Amino acid sequence: VDSVELEPAILDVAKILAPANAAVMENKKVHHLIRDAREVLLATPQRYDVIMSEPSNPYRAGIASMFTVEYYRAAAQRLNEGGVFCQWLQAYEVDPRTVATVYATLTSVFPHVETWELCPFDMLLVASKTPIPYDAARLRDRLKQEPYREAVLKAWRTTELEGVLGHYVAGPQLSRAFARAARGELNT
Repeated sequence: VDSVELEPAILDVAKILAPANAAVMENKKVHHLIRDAREVLLATPQRYDVIMSEPSNPYRAGIASMFTVEYYRAAAQRLNEGGVFCQWLQAYEVDPRTVATVYATLTSVFPHVETWELCPFDMLLVASKTPIPYDAARLRDRLKQEPYREAVLKAWRTTELEGVLGHYVAGPQLSRAFARAARGELNT
């Protein structure tokens, strides 16, 4: 796992929060890089099954570049076949047009975008080039294993598949509708 962080102080915070983050700073499978994630995606030859992007709020100075076609294309080029790109997006203190614009930009690169609720007003946009298959039996088995069981229990207070799926908000059809609204093709 490559973890790319722009601000070095965040690594110090991660050490302090070891009980909450499973001591990620001590995990030998995780490589911590202090760099700009956009530059890493553009320069690395590495390919990934999952790319997780958790930029700050889109209205903050310097963050808009993490919501651009260029950034999403760089991520798409680094994904393995069947890989997914996940982007955190807040839905509070952000106007609906901005949220729709993020959907429009993301769906211009990834035709399949799902929306998951992380907690009230925090969304996870899960983007892929092809539909994401879900196998209920496999997911139930995975939820019995660590670290998945504990992670889902901490995050969503469930260990059952139905509890996880309760956070699924919408599939690609809604994402495309938001994108059309941002382009002025629908009345919002």
